[in-house]
Amino acid sequence: MKTRHLSLVLAAAAGLAACGDSKEHKRADSLAVAKAAEQQRLTVQLAAQKDSLTRVVLQADDFIQHIDSSVSRVVGKPKKGSKKGTLDPLAQQIENRKAVMERVDALVARARATAAELKKSQADNKVLAAQLATDEAMINDLNATIQHQTATIAALSTRVDSLNGVTKELGATIASLEAQHNKAFYVIGNEDELLKKGIIVHEGGANLLIAHPGRTIQISRTADASAFTAVDQRTSNVITMPDGDHRWKIVSRQSLDYASVDERDDNTFKGNLKITEPSKFWGPSRFLVVVEQ
Repeated sequence: MKTRHLSLVLAAAAGLAACGDSKEHKRADSLAVAKAAEQQRLTVQLAAQKDSLTRVVLQADDFIQHIDSSVSRVVGKPKKGSKKGTLDPLAQQIENRKAVMERVDALVARARATAAELKKSQADNKVLAAQLATDEAMINDLNATIQHQTATIAALSTRVDSLNGVTKELGATIASLEAQHNKAFYVIGNEDELLKKGIIVHEGGANLLIAHPGRTIQISRTADASAFTAVDQRTSNVITMPDGDHRWKIVSRQSLDYASVDERDDNTFKGNLKITEPSKFWGPSRFLVVVEQ
């Protein structure tokens, strides 16, 4: 369009020249020629600049397409259909930039989302770290408490062991005392045998040459305990007589009222001596002397 305008100007200048060669006409012709030359120069310069700009745009377009391809791979957004066949380079450049900006915006949105998730994750990690610190402190406190309790239990166990030892000793002592307390002794034999052993003695009565009226048999106050058989009052409830057909007599302080025999006649009896009430039977004395009649 600018080339056509320049042709019209030149034609007008030629017409004016044909009308006359006055000074005004010459001056006007000179100005028209100069103006036409300047317009021609500017037109050529503009065309060159436009070609240069086109080359720059095309190079920029190639660079943008390269970036667009890379961004598309990152964002994962498909590229729009190309309109190069219908748009001039500048318009195509604008469209390309719009497409690139869309992809860049998508990439920025994804980056922001990732940053938000990372920030949340870091916040969660801080919460977890604080919780872990609290739990660790609690565990340390519990461990210290357990250690203290373990030491206390160990000390108490030592005391318990010591007390158990004392208890065992006391138990043994008590058992020994109980055994001593419940120990009883008996001896069975004929009168002459028991007299010789010093277990019994004759006391009282008249001392006549042939008879000794009123004399009784008593257990000796100096009787040797080794001559007796030891029994436990709590378990030995039957004393077996050497001969069930003979008659026997208790000359010590025990009473037949607290025993059972096969046959009784006052303070004599036949058969084995079965003690029915041990505490009452052994109460008067722990030494039992049974003499054959």
